Amino acid sequence: MKTTALPRLMKIWLYVVLVILALPLLAMTALSVNQSRYGTFPFHFTLDWYANLAHDQALVDALVTSLNLATQATIFAVVVGTLLALGMARAKAYVTLPVNGLLLALLTVPALILAAGFVVVLGWLGLGSSTLGLILASIVTSLPFVVLIVSGRLRDLDPNYAEAAHSLGAGPLRTFLTITIPLIGPSIIAGGLLAFVITFNNFAIQLFLAPIGVSTLPVQIYSMVRLGVTPDVDALATIIILSTVLLVVALNWLSGNAAKLFTTSTNKGN
Repeated sequence: MKTTALPRLMKIWLYVVLVILALPLLAMTALSVNQSRYGTFPFHFTLDWYANLAHDQALVDALVTSLNLATQATIFAVVVGTLLALGMARAKAYVTLPVNGLLLALLTVPALILAAGFVVVLGWLGLGSSTLGLILASIVTSLPFVVLIVSGRLRDLDPNYAEAAHSLGAGPLRTFLTITIPLIGPSIIAGGLLAFVITFNNFAIQLFLAPIGVSTLPVQIYSMVRLGVTPDVDALATIIILSTVLLVVALNWLSGNAAKLFTTSTNKGN
């Protein structure tokens, strides 16, 4: 009886935790389609709050700013992070250990402390409250995710593939493009998607470093909810939630199919 009761209790506890985690998201989704501005009953379905978002120019500008920032930071983080991971895979332990320690520190240090540190350092460089400073800080904070994900894939990579390519006459560049990149492609995509999400949602960095007059979406949402959460914010949050779910689904699909797609395209090119 005890052996069967324990797994059952664990399942019940798991369901309770999942409900607690999902309840705020479900509540915001429900309120975003309720006609009442204050979330009162009776419930009347409406999509007016979503239509209002398109007419909020400040919100649209903030969304465009966040998308541009996340795209630029992701591109640089993927390129630099992949190259750094490849270099660390061939480096000695006395080089990789300090670098890994620095990357883990960037992941574990509280965002507010990290943002305050960026304010000081970028101020010394004359980049305080500038677009370039914001992009650089976003790259640094998203870079560890790319490096760690790609490095994990490189550690599991069989070196015999590259050696076989060399033995068949392929040069280093051809081996890298036709063997290494297809094998680590899913990790690069996963790191890029994660870097995009981290940069897009990095409220502390954007609040401390955004230039005067420039507002990103997280900062704009913060300014909207200081006086209370309105259905406009609920509608925007629902869109972000759905976009995140789609990214997760795409990431799961790519993790199993990206290598196949890259390999197929490479074979077609040959």
